[in-house]
Amino acid sequence: MKYFLKNIAQDSMLRTIILIVLGVAMWVPSFFEQEYLIPKVVTLLLSISNALLITQCFYRSRETNLPSPFVGSTYWLAMSAIPALHTCWQAQLVITGVLLAILTLLRTDFHHEATEEAFLSTLICCFFAPLPVAILTGILLIWGYLIFKGLMTWRVWFASLIAIAVRVILMFGLHYLGWLEWLWLENIPHLSAWQWAIFGGIFLLTALLLMLPLRKPSTASGTIYLTLTVLLIATGILWHGQLIPL
Repeated sequence: MKYFLKNIAQDSMLRTIILIVLGVAMWVPSFFEQEYLIPKVVTLLLSISNALLITQCFYRSRETNLPSPFVGSTYWLAMSAIPALHTCWQAQLVITGVLLAILTLLRTDFHHEATEEAFLSTLICCFFAPLPVAILTGILLIWGYLIFKGLMTWRVWFASLIAIAVRVILMFGLHYLGWLEWLWLENIPHLSAWQWAIFGGIFLLTALLLMLPLRKPSTASGTIYLTLTVLLIATGILWHGQLIPL
């Protein structure tokens, strides 16, 4: 048992299958309810996509030596466990943008100017963030990262500004022509502060579940991972049973 807990982050086909099946099982009761079916489908697809993207992020950032099923399956289960998050496609969309921007920025190095990476990551932020505050925060974080890495130059900053201008011009053109009005931020359904808070808490918990066993493999880390995972699943089951009010 000690060996299993200490090496819980190592690749295991059985554990991966169990986590994936448990995640799928948490979605089944939600789909029996016909209400909000399309948002649930969109959220499900984005959750799967983000599980694959976060696996690549951990690999590209050298947190794992190879793309790790442990990372993807843990994210999938954590995001599937709580029924209240099954319609929060806006939050998953934000995570998609963040992960794509991270993967883009991870391509930067000191051998060439990061103009392409700054442009693409800023453009991703502008189109994937469903709230103005999220767009502004994302852009500032991208600039902060480039400054911290010593990669920010006038050309890099200008490339980022061009990406912002592309978003503004495109949206103005579509609005002027009367096309794709649903793309405007005010037309996108907003999540409540309560939903954002739950998602933020689960996401931070997921980060802990991933980083602790990977960076500090030990019996204690494995025990914390297993305990929190069981608590997540139990909370989801109770929520489905309406013992925790929606």
